[in-house]
Amino acid sequence: MKKINIISIATLVLLMFTVTSCQKKWLDPSINKDPDAVTNVPGFVLLPSIEVNMGYILGGMDVVGTTAMWMQYATGTARQASAINGYNYRSNDVGNLWASMYTSDGMMNTKILMDKSLNPKTYSPIYGGIAKVCMAIWLGNATDLFGDIPYTDAFKGNAELQPKYDSQQQVYDTIQSLLTSAIHLLQQSPTGFDVNLSKSDYIYGGNTNEWIKAAWALKARYALHLSNKNSTWATTITNIIENQNIMTSNADNMEIKFGTGPSTQNPMYQYEDQRGDMVNNNGFFNKLASDNNDPRALIYKALPAGGAYLAGLFYGQKTSPVVFISYPELMFIASEAYYHEGNYTKAAEYIKKAITGSIDMYKGLNATYDATADAWLTAKLATYTGTADSPSLTEILTQKYYADYFQPESWVDYRRTGIPDLTPVNAKGIPDRYPYPTAEVLYNKNTPKTTLYTPMWWQK
Repeated sequence: MKKINIISIATLVLLMFTVTSCQKKWLDPSINKDPDAVTNVPGFVLLPSIEVNMGYILGGMDVVGTTAMWMQYATGTARQASAINGYNYRSNDVGNLWASMYTSDGMMNTKILMDKSLNPKTYSPIYGGIAKVCMAIWLGNATDLFGDIPYTDAFKGNAELQPKYDSQQQVYDTIQSLLTSAIHLLQQSPTGFDVNLSKSDYIYGGNTNEWIKAAWALKARYALHLSNKNSTWATTITNIIENQNIMTSNADNMEIKFGTGPSTQNPMYQYEDQRGDMVNNNGFFNKLASDNNDPRALIYKALPAGGAYLAGLFYGQKTSPVVFISYPELMFIASEAYYHEGNYTKAAEYIKKAITGSIDMYKGLNATYDATADAWLTAKLATYTGTADSPSLTEILTQKYYADYFQPESWVDYRRTGIPDLTPVNAKGIPDRYPYPTAEVLYNKNTPKTTLYTPMWWQK
């Protein structure tokens, strides 16, 4: 035993001297550089993972499921869903979502792809334009959930472990700037760097014209969100509607579809398949029934296990899409903008387009729906005469609420307008924001101090 100990100590001392003498060489970057490491990941490799992760993260329980319960599309009946349904939402409930948004699954890779477009001689402006649209969506969702968020000071790794938070106003300015730049980049001629674009773009198959339409739609959406802050919001939107290359049908919807395999299924389908702790909210379906038996109830309602789950035939199946922005949403945005400007004729015109687009989106999914939808639609559209009360602002936003089933935009509309008329499940009231995650509260001194009921900047 003594011999072994002496040999071990001698070996350790020799190793220490060796480490000391070679330390400079070990730290030399030229020596430690892995010759097989990828240093410039092409766009056709980055883009698919960005789009899929964007759909999976923003279309999953942490975003869609939670806001669906608060907007009373669904009801949580057990475990965590029951707590969230009762507005018991804590910092440790959002850690995974925050991390997913900011790591390589989310904004980090998007930032990398976006920044590569700064040098068009070595990289593709088209991939850069798509990345900027995606970043606008990431930022729009993040700020509308949490409020102030890191962006300008983020993505620096060890160089900045406590990033400052951009104000929500700054984030909104950034979103509009990103979209303006994206439109410019997407209008550039394809280059040799645009290899495999049609195959790597899971959303629009490399169709830059569709990406431009989506960018204009997003510009309109985020202008609308500032209806309580910016007096020119409506003019901004109507100028987009009248003068830009905008969505004209559901064929332009920005969405990503999922597959049938266990790891490729729609995120809300996966959640309900594994948990099953949420059900349809009867109050929402009573509202649809009171509107002359709105046929979309047939699409939205959950089916028994083995068919579609909680979110119904369109949003709740294995291969269901996650919709980032749609033609019907843009038409509702236009209707509200024209109403605000006092152009009630145009407000009626665009609510008709919006509801028609919503009804058409679900055709072919259910025979009873197909047999009744057109008659309901004809009767509904006949009620809009183009006056201040037909449609009213309440009607525009209520119909948008029906059309935006399981879409977080409904929560934005509710917070900025108080429409639709919802009864909170307890005295606390429907929350105004998500809490910041525990790790941010503990380790980043710049984290704002908020509660679930601290209003968003754009609410005031």
